Amino acid sequence: MPDKEECCQQVLTCDLRALRRDVNEVIKLLKILVDERRSEDAPFTSAPAPAPAPAPINNRREVLTDRETEVFQLLVTGMSNHQIGRRLGITERTVKNKLHTIYRKIGVSGRAEAIAQHFGAPDRHDGSSD
Repeated sequence: MPDKEECCQQVLTCDLRALRRDVNEVIKLLKILVDERRSEDAPFTSAPAPAPAPAPINNRREVLTDRETEVFQLLVTGMSNHQIGRRLGITERTVKNKLHTIYRKIGVSGRAEAIAQHFGAPDRHDGSSD
């Protein structure tokens, strides 16, 4: 039977792997955002576009509960589900349930898309055309 230290190392290893996957997904979305901004700005200027300001969360407060808002604010800081749960004193399963509800309410399919939307990424599901 593994001792306490081995168990802690296994949990940390799993958390780090999950965080790395999430970070890689966020990086991919941010690269897409940067490429889109550069292509939009290219005819107008050669200077790189400034980083987008974080989108205000006020428009989400109408639809998110106070607890969902707390979870969302921790999510966009890059915390894992486990870290969010520990910070808020709730189980990781509860965090996952809250996140699924948040994703549905703000119209995204996952963590990286929620973070990208918060930081001003264009809506990829927008079917309008000029």
